[in-house]
Amino acid sequence: MTGDLPYPSGKPDERYERFAALIWADTDTILTAYAKSLEALGSPVVADPRDREQAMRDGTAMISAISASVRGADVQAEDPDKMLAWMIRQTRADSRLSPADLLRATETFFEMTVGSLVRHLSADPELLPCFMTAIVALNECISGRIREATLAYTGFLLERVDQAHVDERRRLARDLHDRLGEGLSVAFRQMELYELTTEGEAAAAGSGAAHAKDALAEAMRRLRMVTSGLRQEAVRSLETSLVQYLDSLATNADVRLRVSGDETWVPPAVIEEAFLIIREAIRNALTHGSPRMVLVGVTLAPHELHAWVDDNGRGFALASGINPDSAGTGLASMRERAAVIGGRLMLDSAPGQGTHVELLVPLPGHPDD
Repeated sequence: MTGDLPYPSGKPDERYERFAALIWADTDTILTAYAKSLEALGSPVVADPRDREQAMRDGTAMISAISASVRGADVQAEDPDKMLAWMIRQTRADSRLSPADLLRATETFFEMTVGSLVRHLSADPELLPCFMTAIVALNECISGRIREATLAYTGFLLERVDQAHVDERRRLARDLHDRLGEGLSVAFRQMELYELTTEGEAAAAGSGAAHAKDALAEAMRRLRMVTSGLRQEAVRSLETSLVQYLDSLATNADVRLRVSGDETWVPPAVIEEAFLIIREAIRNALTHGSPRMVLVGVTLAPHELHAWVDDNGRGFALASGINPDSAGTGLASMRERAAVIGGRLMLDSAPGQGTHVELLVPLPGHPDD
């Protein structure tokens, strides 16, 4: 305990010391009432012995923090047994406890603790200033833990969504390979067999078969590209993934990348979609613009992800906002991906003036939120 710290009144006051001692002495009474209330509510928090033990341990830690606060110490948010750690563990996929169960349990603890404080205040009204200090400490202790646990659970849900996307991409890759890929491969082999069995026939027929064979070969190449992309592991680092992609390119253009900021500010789902958008913008620039130089930039801040791709290629006229030769469905897909993560995509281009693609994604810390 920290009895030598300044009291809320600015000078030592035996009432605060006495009230703090009363709170701590009531620990068993509060926890017993807490457990009985949860049992009466049929709360799953006390159904499992391990969950029950953790709930009681956390309750003890909070009562200790409140008592210390009444004596003049700050409520500590770093207690090793704080509710945040408990809630994070219980929000795993195999947990039987929902966040709603845990929040109801927290509300019950608040009611039991306040009831104990009120009894002491009724017995001695002069303890009102001490009571107010304890209520503020209790509120800060609980609200801070709930806020942190809510953020942790939100992160957990985003990871689940991200993993679901990865699993779905892998399923689509398998289906494309097993259903479509096999059919294309059989058709390609049949075209080769046709060429062998029609040697010496009319050149026109041979030319038609050659065109069909080339079309099938291109379809198979595109299918391999799609399935390869679908099987790609989730993007964990935007900069690393972009560097690896640029290293894999076979191009004469000078492609330069600059990434600044901390990626931990950006949710994994945003990192994933941003990478796919930037990659497509780079691919479009190299495929359709024939540039000598491509500049790729990404700036990460707590409130925003800002990315751009500039090239000095041949550009195109923005008559309708989409040029079929330069962007086509690629740009539409990029805009859709940007919208999914709450961002917007901007495009600027002119014949002979290159192309500028810009992505802006507000993050949870955005001042407008």
